[in-house]
Amino acid sequence: MLKIKTPARLHFGQLDLNGGLGRIYGGSGVGVKEPYTLMYFKKSRKLEVKGADNIKKIAADFLSSLKNADLLAEEAALNIRVEKLLPAHCGLGSGTQIGLSIAEAVKQLYNLQLKEKRTATLVNRKHSRSAIGFGAFYQGGFIVDGGRPTSQKENDNYLPPVLYRKEVPESWNFIIIILNEKSDKVAGKKEIKIFNNIEKMQLKKSAENCHHLLLGMLPALEEKNLTKFSKHLNTIEDNVANYFAQIQGGKYSRDCSANIINLMEREGIQARGQSSWGPTLYGIAEDREKLLNIKRKLESEYPEIIKNILVTKAANSGAEIVYV
Repeated sequence: MLKIKTPARLHFGQLDLNGGLGRIYGGSGVGVKEPYTLMYFKKSRKLEVKGADNIKKIAADFLSSLKNADLLAEEAALNIRVEKLLPAHCGLGSGTQIGLSIAEAVKQLYNLQLKEKRTATLVNRKHSRSAIGFGAFYQGGFIVDGGRPTSQKENDNYLPPVLYRKEVPESWNFIIIILNEKSDKVAGKKEIKIFNNIEKMQLKKSAENCHHLLLGMLPALEEKNLTKFSKHLNTIEDNVANYFAQIQGGKYSRDCSANIINLMEREGIQARGQSSWGPTLYGIAEDREKLLNIKRKLESEYPEIIKNILVTKAANSGAEIVYV
């Protein structure tokens, strides 16, 4: 039996929503140890899923794509036992982690010689504009991707190149705040409509985001300086949040998010923001006790809004794939 445990990923916002240089999107993010996806796989002649019926279609589609490409025998299938999944459409990259887990299980169990990028293109990553989840699965750590050429803007099979990967210092701690689900999540057709109709980001803002990443966040990470890293990350987060305010009805996807961010800032958090479309929020600090104190305060002040709060570390080694 094959065990696959994968990290969640935090997405720190898209860098270029202008496209003036011929590429669009691009961004940075990090794999985190919690929450996580955990599944067990065995060979089977019939696709069987226990613990989460909603992933059966993902598995069936991937198996079909392999068989249609003559990469897998018709009778080959999987027996899947789901122990834990990331919450869907919460800004944690659940779809990518589920899809890649299934793909790697098939590769391992059936000895398929597929490279990582080829595997990712066979997984249904529909509407995914980022390679941060791909990088978190295979490598972990802090990741920067190069976005898509504007000519490939609508091509969901295009996997952005991973331009940079670096381990995150062990002294950096993350607080992950998962809010209760709402029915109006930004995903699928709604997400496509938003990107098709929204005005371009000002070139000045896109350039500012890239400047803060290249000459701000990356040197700070190399020097293990969280204070400087946070200053530049917060600028990018605010630029992207203000850009999407016209869609979200404010800087964040929930009205309460600004209050939660403000509380974290008052308590001395260094980096803070919303992961992807949210509603998941995050903070980064070196003082773990400070994060645990924030956790207690948030749980006390927002018991009906917050689903879960985790204090964790970066996942610097990607998915755990072992036979048990």
